[in-house]
Amino acid sequence: MKKKDRQIDSSIKEIIVKYGGDIICSSDFRKTFEQTHHKCMTVGDHTLSVTAMAVMLCKGMNINDDTMLRNVITASLCHDLGIMGRNEKFNNNARCYVSHPKDSVKAYKTLTGKEDKRIVNSINCHMFPIKPLPPKYKEGWILTMADKISAVRERLGKPPVSREERNEILAMAGYNNQKSNREGK
Repeated sequence: MKKKDRQIDSSIKEIIVKYGGDIICSSDFRKTFEQTHHKCMTVGDHTLSVTAMAVMLCKGMNINDDTMLRNVITASLCHDLGIMGRNEKFNNNARCYVSHPKDSVKAYKTLTGKEDKRIVNSINCHMFPIKPLPPKYKEGWILTMADKISAVRERLGKPPVSREERNEILAMAGYNNQKSNREGK
C-alpha cells in the first residue's frame, strides 16, 4: 500500500489491538463482517473505522491514560453489536436507531463479562443527538464524535480505515490465526 493511501499510522493500530484484540478476535465480532451497514460497508468495517477515529481523537486531545483508552476502544468496538440481526429485530430504521444501543450494551456485557458504567453510558448514548440523552463521560463524547465522523466519511467513500488497514489490524490481533481467549480455544 502506498504511503498516501494510509490514513492511520501504525501506533493507532497497535493501540487498537492492545486494548481491543480480544474483542476483535471473538466469534461475536467476527460475525460483524457478514452484515451490511450504512449501505456501503459491513458493521465490522464501520466499527473498526469508528475505533480508529476514536483513537485519533484521543491522540489529538493528548489522552494517553490506559484506562481511558481501554474504555474508548471497548465502547467503540461494541457500540454497534446490537445492530447484528437488524432485519429480524427491528421493523424499521427509526426503531433500530433507538433500540440498538441497548442491545449493544447487552452484547458488550456478554462478550466481556464486565459492566463498566462509563462504557455502558458511552454505548447507550452514542446516537446523540438523534436520541436526546447526551453522554455523561468523556469516553461517550469521543465515541459519539468518532461515530458521526466515520459515518459521514463512509458515505463519501473515504472511510477512516481502508480495507488494507483493516486487514492489518485483524492480522495484528491474530484474527486469522487464533481464536479469542474468551472462547477457550
